[in-house]
Amino acid sequence: MMRHASLWAGGAILLAVAGMAALAGAIFPDDPFAMADAPLLWPGSAPGLPLGTDSLGRDILAGLFHGARASLLIGLASTVAAVFIGILVGALGGFYRGLVDDALMRLTELFQTIPPFMLAIVLLVVLGTRLTTIVTAIALVSWPAVARLVRAEFLALREREFVQSCRVIGMSDARIILQQILPNALAPVIVTATVLVATAILMEAGLSFLGLSDPNVMTWGAMINMGKDQMRQAWYIVVIPGCALLVTALGLNLFGEGLNDALNPRLRRP
Repeated sequence: MMRHASLWAGGAILLAVAGMAALAGAIFPDDPFAMADAPLLWPGSAPGLPLGTDSLGRDILAGLFHGARASLLIGLASTVAAVFIGILVGALGGFYRGLVDDALMRLTELFQTIPPFMLAIVLLVVLGTRLTTIVTAIALVSWPAVARLVRAEFLALREREFVQSCRVIGMSDARIILQQILPNALAPVIVTATVLVATAILMEAGLSFLGLSDPNVMTWGAMINMGKDQMRQAWYIVVIPGCALLVTALGLNLFGEGLNDALNPRLRRP
């Protein structure tokens, strides 16, 4: 892992974003929705407001820090839920095959036939736009890719000699799945999870841009939505959180690429 520059670059970006999220409450203890100064102050034009203010006089830097917390929380929570569902479905289908596999794969295909973003919009319209429902909606549209990946790994591993020997000594199916096959199938799942976090953050930003976000939580997508009407005279309101999204997604992709290079035995250099 020490050899891969992309892993270090992505890790440094993620560490910086995580630091922003962790220090948001300490550096900016006030409500990020509160008015800090006059509206539409350009970056650098007022002391104490290095990134300026938006159309309602809110501190953009404070929103950026608090938005990092919300974006990472949504991305990580929805990815954990999606990976859990995907592992459960993929492991059962790949291990037992037959009718169990057919039923679970038809369910997976049902979710895959619907565009994920459209399904997330429908779920939020029906369930509401609280933070928990946003996480739930993103998780429900993200798990099929993990399920198919885990199923493929289980199909490849279930006939290996070490699995057959476990059956011979009488090991239960649950122990074979959890202790023998799953640990050997986790490497590609971990790499995929980093991509899912980036996808979840971008999806949340898109939903927030459309107004489908928790109105009590500051997110980068909500900041872009608040500034879209001032694009001509104050483009920085949109560009700054947009750049934060771009850099975070880039960091996650670089980190995932580095993990893939480090964990994939076919790519290891002697």
